[in-house]
Amino acid sequence: MWRVRGRGRLDLWGAKGSMGQAFDDQPRSWGPLFSGLPRREGPDHTALLDFLEQNRARALAALPWAAAEIAGNEGFETMLGVVRTRGGRRVYVSADPDRCAGALGVSVGPRTHRRMLEGAVGSGLIEVPSAWGVFVALRGLAIEEALRAGATDVAVAQEFGVTTRALRKRRART
Repeated sequence: MWRVRGRGRLDLWGAKGSMGQAFDDQPRSWGPLFSGLPRREGPDHTALLDFLEQNRARALAALPWAAAEIAGNEGFETMLGVVRTRGGRRVYVSADPDRCAGALGVSVGPRTHRRMLEGAVGSGLIEVPSAWGVFVALRGLAIEEALRAGATDVAVAQEFGVTTRALRKRRART
C-alpha cells in the first residue's frame, strides 16, 4: 500500500518517515475507493444494477454510445460484462451475428447487432468504452441524483470524493 510522504512523494505503508508511528499503525485499504465498477458477485454490484434500473433514462444518456446501445437493448448486466471484458478496445462488428458475439464476448440480439453495425466506422470497428470511463459516467450520474435528492454539497463531497467547488461548477452547468 502507498501513502503520500513529504512533498507529495509516495511511499509504502509502514516505511519509516516523517509521518510518525501513529500514522503507520493505522493502514487503510484504499483499493475499493479506486477500483471502479464493483465485482459481479458482491452486494455492491446488485445495488449498482438497482440504481441503474431506477434511473434508466438518465443512465443511458450518461453512458458512451456503445455502452448505452448494449444496455438499452440487452440490459445493464450485459453491458457491464462487455465493458469488463472488452472495455478500452476496438472491436470488429461482423455482419455475422455469431462472429460478432465472439468478438464482444456475449451474444446480442438482432436489434443491438444491427445498431452496432450502423454505428461502426467504415472498417466495421466500434470502440468499447473502458470500465473506468463507464464508472466515471455513472459516478457523475450518482452525484447529480444525490444533489437532486437534496443532499448538501458537503455530504456529496465527502461521499463521492469531489470538492465543493466542483459541485458548484456542476450546478452552474445545469
